[in-house]
Amino acid sequence: MGLYEEFRLDGQVAVVTGGGRGIGRGIALGLAECGADVVVIARRQADIDTVAKEIEARGQRGLGISADVMDWDQIPAALDRVLAEFGRLDIMVNNAGGNLDGKIYALPDISIDKFDEQLHLNMKTKFWGAQQAAKRMTDGGRIISIISIAAHKPSPGFGVYSAANMGMISMTRTMAVELAPRGITVNCIAPGVVVTDMLVNTMNISAGDAKEMFSKQIPLGRTGTPEDCAAAAVFFASPAARWITGQFIDVAGGQPS
Repeated sequence: MGLYEEFRLDGQVAVVTGGGRGIGRGIALGLAECGADVVVIARRQADIDTVAKEIEARGQRGLGISADVMDWDQIPAALDRVLAEFGRLDIMVNNAGGNLDGKIYALPDISIDKFDEQLHLNMKTKFWGAQQAAKRMTDGGRIISIISIAAHKPSPGFGVYSAANMGMISMTRTMAVELAPRGITVNCIAPGVVVTDMLVNTMNISAGDAKEMFSKQIPLGRTGTPEDCAAAAVFFASPAARWITGQFIDVAGGQPS
C-alpha cells in the first residue's frame, strides 16, 4: 500500500456527534471525502439530514440520528442503530460540546449548577461516547475527541470549559493505554479560534468582526475553518496514524497555548 492509500478510509463507518453544523459538519464531510460512510448525531434533525445528503453527494452512505449527548440513554441507542444499519463502527468522533446558554461565567461567580452543566457537556458526554463506542468496536478502531486550546491556557470567563477540556486530555491518555491491547487508538484535536455560530453568539459579535479581531492574535494570520479540523481528524482516523495514541494536537494557526 502506498502512502496516499494510508490516508484513505474506504469501508470504514464513522460517527460524528454535534455533526449538524460547524466543526462537526466539516469533520463529517472530510471523513466522507476520504471514503468513510458517516453517521451524524445532533439534536436538530433538519441540520443532520442536510449533512447526510451532503455525505451521500460525496458517494458515501450518510445517516442523521437525532439524539442529545446529555441524555445517557440516547448515545448507546444511537450507536446500536449504527451497528444494526451499517454493520460496524470503526471511528467515533466526540465533537458535541460548548456552552449551552452562550453566557460567560467567571470562576468566582459561577453557580454549582452551571459548573456541573459545563463538566457534563464538555467532559462526561465525551467520556461516555468514547466508552460506549469502544464497547461496540472491533479491534483497531479510532476514538477522537474534539476539545479546545482553552484546555492548556488561562481562559477567563470559560474556566470550567477549560478544565473540562484538560480533563479530556487526561482521560484520553489513560483510555489510550487501556484500549491499546485491542489496537484502538484514542486521541484529541484542540482547535483554536474557528468562527462558528456558537462563537459569535457567545461573543455577541458578527462573524466578520470575530475573524478580524482574532486573526490579529494568530501567527498564521487567520482564524481556522472546519476543514482545518477535518484534516486532523482524517489523519487520526486513518491507517497512517495507527501507531499514534494518547495524544492531542493543536489546530490553531500557531496561537500559543
